[in-house]
Amino acid sequence: MMRRISALLLLLVVSGTLYSRSNEMSLLLARLDSVLANSGKYVLEKEERIEELQGKRALALKLEDKLWINKMLYDEYFVYNADSAMAYVDDNIEIAGLLGRKDKKQEWILNKVFLLTAQGLLHEAEKELQHVDMASLGEETIFQYYDTKIYLYSHLVQFIGSRLELVNSYHTLETELKHEAKHHITPEHPSYYSFCASLHKEYPRSAEGDSIKAKLKEIVDKSLLATRTDAINAYALAVMYYNEGDEYNYEKYLACSAIADIKNCNRDIASLEELSNMLYLQGDIDRGYVYISHCLKAALLYPNRVRVINISAVMDKLQHAYSQRNEMQEGKLRKSLRIVSILSVVLFVSVLFICLQFGKLSRSRKKLDEANRLLNLHVGELSDAHRMLADVNKELSEINERLKESNNRLLESNYVKEEYIGYVFSLCSNYITKLEEYRKNIGRKLKAGQIDDIKSLVSGNTIVQGELKEFYHSFDAIFLHVYPDFVEDFNSLLRDEERIVLKEGELLNTELRIYALVRLGINDSVKIAEFLHCSPQTVYNNRLKTRNKAAIPKDEFAERVHLLGKMQK
Repeated sequence: MMRRISALLLLLVVSGTLYSRSNEMSLLLARLDSVLANSGKYVLEKEERIEELQGKRALALKLEDKLWINKMLYDEYFVYNADSAMAYVDDNIEIAGLLGRKDKKQEWILNKVFLLTAQGLLHEAEKELQHVDMASLGEETIFQYYDTKIYLYSHLVQFIGSRLELVNSYHTLETELKHEAKHHITPEHPSYYSFCASLHKEYPRSAEGDSIKAKLKEIVDKSLLATRTDAINAYALAVMYYNEGDEYNYEKYLACSAIADIKNCNRDIASLEELSNMLYLQGDIDRGYVYISHCLKAALLYPNRVRVINISAVMDKLQHAYSQRNEMQEGKLRKSLRIVSILSVVLFVSVLFICLQFGKLSRSRKKLDEANRLLNLHVGELSDAHRMLADVNKELSEINERLKESNNRLLESNYVKEEYIGYVFSLCSNYITKLEEYRKNIGRKLKAGQIDDIKSLVSGNTIVQGELKEFYHSFDAIFLHVYPDFVEDFNSLLRDEERIVLKEGELLNTELRIYALVRLGINDSVKIAEFLHCSPQTVYNNRLKTRNKAAIPKDEFAERVHLLGKMQK
């Protein structure tokens, strides 16, 4: 069971990795397509830089200045247009001779060898290389000397092709030169890691090779892929992965190198050529053909005779693949045509049958239309009946609503009456009891001859005030029992800053008590004054003051109070 789970997890990890890699490669190739589509823009930018440098060269008076500007023009041209670059090389060889700079002259002879090699003029390059005096070379120029010879012999290997004994001979010589050149390059040199990578491409993996590959990968991954150095580093890294059998990373870094080459307007573009060949092997013929066509156009403009030969071989394979695909498509097309012919006959028979069926259907439709017409007449009559019935139902609904409203009011009225009847009976009973106690108390005092106490008892209003206070408390309690939300609902009718806040222990205050009576249907200020044992003017002033606090129109206030707490039980 654990083995199955482990195998499943491994399968999921591998599938996720493959999907991630496929997605990354698709994005990278899409980026390369975009850069390739904009190659004209990069060419225009380079031409503008060249034009600016040529303007400066025309104004240069000193030979040293012209030597330096020629160097900058050479840097722009040497992988873009070999013929133009050669003109500045020859000019600088002459200037170096006039200045007596033998070291500079040797340096520019090496640049000439590079250009001759890049164009495929290998015999001329070998002859020119013999004119180089190594004794006149500085340390950095010595590395350039070896690097140029390595470049020449690598092109000789490509040019020789199938002559195995010569190929092996030049390979051996190239390897020896690389090991010799390594003594003359430092880690600060821009080509250090790409050069070191070339030393390890023909040997099994080693710790030193892995270290160089890791460093080179770090450099390429951080680069903007915009310079020739970026292109060379990415190409060297791709070759290292190729020799390890890692096709994914080989293809990935070939694409990175091609992006940098196109941005740099490099017309001696090996990376895109190899990538197009790889895409051909993967079956992506269309993209491979676009890439190799760009390579051929660039090689012819440069011109590079050796690369044109190699590109032609790849184009032949792609054209052959195109031919095979076209033949397959033609076979599929012929098969499709036969199927379409058969389907056309079937379609003709089907159309004929359908036409006959349409005739029958037309006759049936006429009968159906007549039946629908009669049905519509009946439906119209039925609709009128339904409309009349709906009107009657509407009237009944309205009557029911009014009855329901009346019942609600009756229920509320009955409920309030029941509550207050019980309250009145209880209050009357309490007062009868209190009167009886009061009578007995006076009787006892008369028997005892306490006349002064009796006068004191009947002359003060303490009893009345106490009874009123108890009466108000009882009224407040029974009213809030019937309408428990009255205070909150009443405050909702007032502005926020005018809301009534009761003191601790209060159920209602005078203002709320007045409108509690209004809620019970007592609107007359005189009756309210009698009930509350105060003057009508006091009641009137209180009502006026409260209406002025209202958040609603004043003329609606009393009616809205009367509706508070409807049907609360």
